[in-house]
Amino acid sequence: IVNPIHENRIGELLLEHLPGIPFTLSHLINPSLREYRRASSTVIDASLKPLMEDYLGGLSTHLHEAGFLGRVLVVTTQGGAMDAEDMAGSPIHSINSGPAMAPVAGRHYSNTDSGIDTAIIADTGGTTFDVSLVRGGRIPWTRETWIGQQYRGHMTGFPAVDVKSIGAGGGSIAWVDEGGLLHVGPQSAGAVPGPVSYGKGGKEPTVTDAAVVLGWIDPDYFLGGAMTLDKVAAEDAIQNYVGDKLGLDLHESAFAILTVATENMVHAIEDITVNQGIDPRGAVLIGGGGAAGLNMVAIGARLGCKQVIIPDTAATLSAAGALMSDLRAEFSATLYCHTDDFSFNSVNEILSDLESRCIKFLDGPGADSLEHTIEYTAEARYPHQIWEIEVPLHQGKIETQADVEKLRKDFHRTHKEVFAISDETSEVEIVGWRANVSCKLRENTNLKVMETISGNKVEDNRKAFFGSVGLVDSNVYRFEDMKDNVRVVGPSIIESSFTTIVVDPGSEAFRNTRGSLICEQSS
Repeated sequence: IVNPIHENRIGELLLEHLPGIPFTLSHLINPSLREYRRASSTVIDASLKPLMEDYLGGLSTHLHEAGFLGRVLVVTTQGGAMDAEDMAGSPIHSINSGPAMAPVAGRHYSNTDSGIDTAIIADTGGTTFDVSLVRGGRIPWTRETWIGQQYRGHMTGFPAVDVKSIGAGGGSIAWVDEGGLLHVGPQSAGAVPGPVSYGKGGKEPTVTDAAVVLGWIDPDYFLGGAMTLDKVAAEDAIQNYVGDKLGLDLHESAFAILTVATENMVHAIEDITVNQGIDPRGAVLIGGGGAAGLNMVAIGARLGCKQVIIPDTAATLSAAGALMSDLRAEFSATLYCHTDDFSFNSVNEILSDLESRCIKFLDGPGADSLEHTIEYTAEARYPHQIWEIEVPLHQGKIETQADVEKLRKDFHRTHKEVFAISDETSEVEIVGWRANVSCKLRENTNLKVMETISGNKVEDNRKAFFGSVGLVDSNVYRFEDMKDNVRVVGPSIIESSFTTIVVDPGSEAFRNTRGSLICEQSS
């Protein structure tokens, strides 16, 4: 990666002797230290090219033949977007790109709805619970994205938005092991056959079935009345598979399922917050995904978060993030240096080259952008450490010893934020340099969701079970009919055609003027 002459020569020979055969050169796709990660990302990228070139090339062609005159953009694993043609040329950018959009949306909503720059984004779907962070207004990245199970699948080794996933969602199956312990997931009923209440052949109870039995989900108003759920089948499955084995009645069994699911999700969040030196009590929790509302308020209470925010686009949080994302490109280079013997000339040559590559991008794909930003970072560590952390640079040049000292202090501060310790007397090693260029392609627009799919909701209360108070009358509100800043006290249920939000006893919620639901613990 420092001297790519050999790789470039191999590329020339491949073009000469195997014309038309896709290949990837490691120094171009992932110029980073550690051979396994670089090799893995190179192999994965090359293996995806035949499929993605055919798919994305065909997509663009068909759209244009159909009269589409716009630009075809594809979201990336780094939280941005790129042209479909460029994605086809480096398809590793597409891996896990959908979940990478959730923190983009989460950052927007945490800024506009709370003003807090640290946010936990929890995206709950049918099969997975995806967790990501916004830290100090920045979205953390990692090179340890896995395809398949961790340590058993394939590590991409490629810088990507840090999203952790566990097998927990609306379709997660509840089961009791031989020792009499209740589990929820990681097995999932999936879309087919789905939860028992869907009536499509599912036999084992799921989180969704438990929510129906508890009265949290109205079986006659699922998806705005577009689908009717079988509550009796869900009750039978929960009693047979859980209640009888644990000696619990129906509602206790259903609530136990939601409690275990909530604890699984809390532990997943603690892995990326508490274990990384972040106190969730100082963060806001952004709930996304169709199943987020079932227990997001409970998760926020367990973590002690300042607020739980459920945006009006929560059911499509990643899609909202895609619409908010900018055209982005990242360029990186490797150069080892030390703060007590800094290589000014070599470092500034690297930074100048990165800047030139960013400007070339701005003159090309980014030529039509409304505005742009270029951010520089260094990958640094203490001497003899194995792993690096990312440290923002305040400018594209390091010209004086004072600039070096600023970099050293910024590293100490960042290290303390991440690991809760620092050694301010120590020098710092820098091994990599990065430049990120972001291009704003459109003015910000207010995202709005459809107000209803079908039917009119007339019920204003129903019986619902909560562990702390039992089976009680709970107020039912229509999400889009809620008046601005009018507080709703739990136990209450807030429904829309896309999701159901449970406001537990001891909590309250209100819809702000921007359309988001803000949930807090009652004072």
